[in-house]
Amino acid sequence: MDEKNTHFLLTRRFLPLFLTQFLGAFNDNIFRQAVIILITFQFAKELEMPSPVLTNLAVGLFILPFFLFSAMAGQLADKFEKSNQIVWIKLWEIILMIIGAFAFYTESLPLMIIVLAGLGLQSTFFGPIKYGILPDLMKRTELLSANALVEAATFVAILLGLMIGGTLVLSEGGLTQVSFFMIAIAVVGTLTGRMVPKTGQAAPDLKINLNIFASTGKLLKSSWSNDISRRAIIGISWIWLLGTIFIAQIPDIVKNRLGGDEQIVTLFMACFSLGIGAGSLICSRLLKGVITAKLAGPALWFLAVVSAALVALLPAAAPLDAAIGLQVFLQSPGNIVITLLMICVAVGAGIIIVPLYAILQDRTDRQERSRTMAATNIVNSGFMAVGSLLAAALIGAGISSPQVLLITGIANLVFIPVIRRLQLDL
Repeated sequence: MDEKNTHFLLTRRFLPLFLTQFLGAFNDNIFRQAVIILITFQFAKELEMPSPVLTNLAVGLFILPFFLFSAMAGQLADKFEKSNQIVWIKLWEIILMIIGAFAFYTESLPLMIIVLAGLGLQSTFFGPIKYGILPDLMKRTELLSANALVEAATFVAILLGLMIGGTLVLSEGGLTQVSFFMIAIAVVGTLTGRMVPKTGQAAPDLKINLNIFASTGKLLKSSWSNDISRRAIIGISWIWLLGTIFIAQIPDIVKNRLGGDEQIVTLFMACFSLGIGAGSLICSRLLKGVITAKLAGPALWFLAVVSAALVALLPAAAPLDAAIGLQVFLQSPGNIVITLLMICVAVGAGIIIVPLYAILQDRTDRQERSRTMAATNIVNSGFMAVGSLLAAALIGAGISSPQVLLITGIANLVFIPVIRRLQLDL
């Protein structure tokens, strides 16, 4: 990244928020992955239920609050001092982690799922604050770089959380270690949250609408009526949908096309997360702080081409031999190329999403900014839910996982006119 646009990294107006966001995403994914692993290897067998049913229920309850309470979260973030809300939200996280530790100790799946839903609700209320406060803390020339750093760090936190949560939980004494780890992270995150500077109330006279359905409808209508926000939200939501579909197909492709074991699945997940982070930083460096969507159109073409190349290189079926490990997998030049193409898909996604978030923040009035970011979260969740259902329906109809990736890759071309119009409107 351009050093002159990242001089703020260690300042109080950025670092506390950056660390708070990183630690929150880290904690969410440690707990969520630990629960998913326990469901897969323990609870599904005990309850005599298919593990995908339970894991999808758990993940669905994590996402559901984004649909229901984002409008409320956006209103509160605009009306009240954001830094104070951050502290209360992080204290909420400490309580949830203590309850989560008790759930692990008692091996209570219902309580684990309740905590997971609580973390989803907590993330719902933190999201509009995180994106809404950045323009208040950053100079306009720093906003793009700040978003790039936050996005990159978020995906690194997700990756680390998934790896640590999945590794510790099945080890001897792992649940105890995970429990202490989660509580400690929540405490540290609360301390960094207390250091976020105050920025004042954005809309102190705003009247809170407690009807979550009416407020959600009003919020979406308001955001959708603005050409710039509508097109930016569509672009952001599409990239989240694309990432969700690609990640969901990785286990099947690794097992049934590449003949790899769980190490290869972890490799691909890591590559995808790090690729998005790398794309975020590359975008910031290329644009040099200028808030524009000019890279998004070419990046969509890039995604379409790379996706098609990835699918074309995948074998028709895995050999019947035992699943290969990481060392054997990387001995094949073809496998290395496939891995690099997967990274390229993620890099392209990162290049697109960062400037679109910066455009939303920059072109939205301060008193409405958090509500606009809340509307983005609602649409993101809708896109991901519908996309996942469509992918599942296609696979159920006999379409293979690589073909689903190809369809998703080609669909990038549909969004190029939307991005071009957005660039013209800026």
